[in-house]
Amino acid sequence: MLEYLHNPKEASYLLTELAEKIIVDEADVVAKLNYIDRAVTAARMPLLQEDAATLRDLMSDPSMRKYFTNPVEHLKSGAYRELAAISTETHLKGVIAYVAASGLIFAHSFLEESLDMTLKIARFVDIEPWLGFVSERSIAVGTIAEKGLEASLEDKIGAFVTAIRKEGLLRRIELLSRILRKSIATSGVRDYTYDADRVARLDELRHQLAHRRSVQYTINDALKDVRYLYRTAFHFLDLVTFKYDLHGANRPK
Repeated sequence: MLEYLHNPKEASYLLTELAEKIIVDEADVVAKLNYIDRAVTAARMPLLQEDAATLRDLMSDPSMRKYFTNPVEHLKSGAYRELAAISTETHLKGVIAYVAASGLIFAHSFLEESLDMTLKIARFVDIEPWLGFVSERSIAVGTIAEKGLEASLEDKIGAFVTAIRKEGLLRRIELLSRILRKSIATSGVRDYTYDADRVARLDELRHQLAHRRSVQYTINDALKDVRYLYRTAFHFLDLVTFKYDLHGANRPK
């Protein structure tokens, strides 16, 4: 049943495309995070000087002095520089946190996208588990009469896939484990260990960062987590590749 959905050739094309995308995208995100970290470090001193000069000018302006406490004393003692430095560092930490959060959110989104593709590859080589997932879902007799049994089942599978996507990353990981009928903890990816608790923590962290909740998060933190999420994407792809003895292929031009 549904033999026309069995498409190992397309699975091989998707395998190659996804593997390449994982490698390229990880390198791109990591490079951008490193570049921004260097840019912020290089900009710190010029910004400190610029912000100190701006604050000095504001405190020196008679029309603006009323907005400061002891502006004359701060100017005489040079204490305005310390106040400006606090402001500069606060803003720089905000920039770093924003960039770091963006990196994690992007990598998390990529993991979800890659997992969807990995599940699609699994469907192309083994539709049977998916039939089991929808076997308890009723199909109206009228629908079967109109479309036929196979087309109706395909629609049910499509609806199931759409529903799973809305349930989030952890639900899709659980689905992958059910399809493979084995533990997904053991990995063949070099220098990588699958940690379900860490993936769950990162999933929750992404939610917090996406909703602008206050979280102390640095670029160094993001670099570690981004690399882990991309390695996790490779881990899931490797599990399916090994399970079905797949081999990548380049799609014809």
